[in-house]
Amino acid sequence: MSGFIEMMTAPVAISLVLVGMHGYLGSHVVKRGVIFVDIALAQIAAFGVAMAMLFGAEAGTDNAYFVGLIATFLGAVLLSATRGKNTRIPQEAYIGIIYVVFSAAMILVLTSVPHGGEEISHLLVGSILWVTWPVVIKTTILYGVLGLVLYFCHKPLLRISEDPEGARRDGVRLGRWDFMFYMVLGMVVTSSVQVAGVLLVFTLLVVPSVMAIRLFSSLKGQFLWVVGTGTVVVIVGSALSYVLDLPTGAAIICTFGLALGIQVLVEAVIRHR
Repeated sequence: MSGFIEMMTAPVAISLVLVGMHGYLGSHVVKRGVIFVDIALAQIAAFGVAMAMLFGAEAGTDNAYFVGLIATFLGAVLLSATRGKNTRIPQEAYIGIIYVVFSAAMILVLTSVPHGGEEISHLLVGSILWVTWPVVIKTTILYGVLGLVLYFCHKPLLRISEDPEGARRDGVRLGRWDFMFYMVLGMVVTSSVQVAGVLLVFTLLVVPSVMAIRLFSSLKGQFLWVVGTGTVVVIVGSALSYVLDLPTGAAIICTFGLALGIQVLVEAVIRHR
């Protein structure tokens, strides 16, 4: 037990930090119906990190972070430009294209990097098991600052997430607010993708929010459920990875999937009765 606590304290701590921020942003992503926007931005950030590595930077360093952030900035411009009045082509189509193109570009770049196959695996599933306390503290401070930005911009962001057409009719500049939202989301995923990987970042953004929205209509209830269930699932997934000697990120992802499946089944049984 002491070995688990000593080894897993920092990974569990960073996971809980990620749960809170990703849970809030994930609720907006789900309400907007652009489910894959987060994984697209995460993949763009991963491409930026790959470019930094091509020129000699190490993953997890400030250089890799800033190159990933620049790539994400460009991605935010692309994504905010895809929301238009032309409803014949859903925004998800553009998001899917962006994701596929940047995934392929990352693979092409990393084929020119020593141990490129290992780096591809690292950027997909992360190395959360080896996270250090300085990274935990730095991430917590960054998310705290971004959390303040989201707090002061909560009302307009919520309006365009829940009723974009009504907001447009009232003169709200959707493009500007979309860009701001995607930039904050991009800064979050650029930081977390180097620790948790693309797949766990997507899971933390979407799965807890889906679980919460299925049960609660109020934002407070949704957020509390996201944080509560996210905390439990992260601890259980981390414990399973330690006991069974499994990759921590993949174990947490599968535990989230199992938790969602159990919730759906329980809801179905309750409705049937």
